[in-house]
Amino acid sequence: MKTISVCSYISSMGMSVPDKVSTNDYFAAYLDTSDEWISERSGIKERRWAEGDIGISELSERAARQALANGGFTPQDIDGIVFATVTPDYAFPSSACLLQKRLGITQCFAFDLAAACSGFIYGLSVADGLIAAGRARNILVVGADVLSSLINKQDRSTCFLFGDGAGAAVLSSVSNNETGSKRYIEGNITELSGLYAIDMRSDGSLGGILTAGTGSALRASAERIAANEHCIKMDGREVFKFAVRALADVSLNVCQKTGINISEVTHFVSHQANMRILQGMAKQLGIPEERVPSNIARYGNTSAGTIPILLTEMIDLGRLKKGDLVLLSAVGAGITWGAILLRW
Repeated sequence: MKTISVCSYISSMGMSVPDKVSTNDYFAAYLDTSDEWISERSGIKERRWAEGDIGISELSERAARQALANGGFTPQDIDGIVFATVTPDYAFPSSACLLQKRLGITQCFAFDLAAACSGFIYGLSVADGLIAAGRARNILVVGADVLSSLINKQDRSTCFLFGDGAGAAVLSSVSNNETGSKRYIEGNITELSGLYAIDMRSDGSLGGILTAGTGSALRASAERIAANEHCIKMDGREVFKFAVRALADVSLNVCQKTGINISEVTHFVSHQANMRILQGMAKQLGIPEERVPSNIARYGNTSAGTIPILLTEMIDLGRLKKGDLVLLSAVGAGITWGAILLRW
């Protein structure tokens, strides 16, 4: 019997998306495009956009409350908040602290993490390390973005790709042991629930292929905003080529770390950036596309929100069951990418 050591598992999930639905016909009404053109190239049919001044902490509150309720947690049970986003409410205070206030959590650590579309993978990884070090027992990990705030609606190549959404998970310690600096339990690799293997990577030399331009190196001004310099810019061809290779590579690596064959994985829950990327990854891994679930047609690319939103929907639909092997993977601006292999 092969054994494995784990220290944390996802104990509950929640999600939230805005009410406003923008279909592909919205873009076809003023751009040289069509529903068919967008659908064929991305797999996206519609996306949700936040209206008015709804900030990311407000959008995430419902997802977080749902995750707490689904796990039977009270605010007092949460020891920390790791909030993965590149569209925070403000430069400071952090959206994690704003969410802490909204949830009525009086004592916990809270901080934001920026890894773009890889944010939820990075957030789970950081939370797992904090639990392993004995710093917390239950950590609320949020992946959420309001990318509609960064869209150039005149950019025919990118404007239709992005939506807004929030997902949340409570990552919990598998051990009841309160002593010592680490909390691991060992068990049968075919049965033990928890995070099995993690691979986080980045390559700053490729950062220019996907950017959004507001920050201390490009100060916001009326002129720059009018020129859409703050909006998302992407070299779609290069992002596509890199994403397919990177997702396949890290997926194989986390399986090799555990000695699990890629064919044993039940679900490949990958970042919902583009249906063609998901299909390319499946082809590279030699797996059937039906093992790569997707909801991109309804939500588009919600950045750090895509994976937790999809996981929550899979739970609600009964598609994710205890004992399933799940491989999470994502590529985002930075360039960042990573994968996590876990047993549900």
